[in-house]
Amino acid sequence: MSRSGITPEQVFAVASDLRDRGQTVTVQAVRQALGAGSFTTVAQHLRAWRAHTEAPPPIALPPVIAAAATQALTAMWTAACTLARQEIDAVRAQAAAQAQAAQAAIQEALQEVARLEACVREAEATLRDQASAIEQWRTQGAACEAAQAACHATITERDARIAELKTDLVDAHERHAQKSAECGRLLGVLAAQPPGPAPSSPHPAPTS
Repeated sequence: MSRSGITPEQVFAVASDLRDRGQTVTVQAVRQALGAGSFTTVAQHLRAWRAHTEAPPPIALPPVIAAAATQALTAMWTAACTLARQEIDAVRAQAAAQAQAAQAAIQEALQEVARLEACVREAEATLRDQASAIEQWRTQGAACEAAQAACHATITERDARIAELKTDLVDAHERHAQKSAECGRLLGVLAAQPPGPAPSSPHPAPTS
């Protein structure tokens, strides 16, 4: 706010009144009419009043020029509307093409999803078959291990029996050797003894 408290409305009212009475509107005349106000403040408000009130009036165009201008503006507006419609149609066509492409992409994606789901189901079936085969192999392997253990036990038992038989055979050979030696010794003793008288017959020979 200015030091004198003069408002723009007060300056505008005094200046308009001076103008309407045909007097020259000056800073001094406004100050005198107001009876107060600094020169700087009144001058500032008066410049604003002049900028507002002294604007040049609109130029009236001749009817021919006005009609031509109206026709030109109408043509420009029509061209702008046509261009806007063309742009709108182009945008709509582009949007429709993009929507169609997006729909095709979605359809292709759905087909790919269906194919992948079929692959997953096939893979799951293969895994189940493989799991069943592995379980069968495990069962067969366990049976083979049990049979192998039984064969190993049988072989171990036979090896032990063969070892026993070998021991018995060695013992039999030793006993046979001992018997042979004993027989040889007895034969030697018998051979060394002198022959004795012929034994008499318990029954006499028949007479003729």
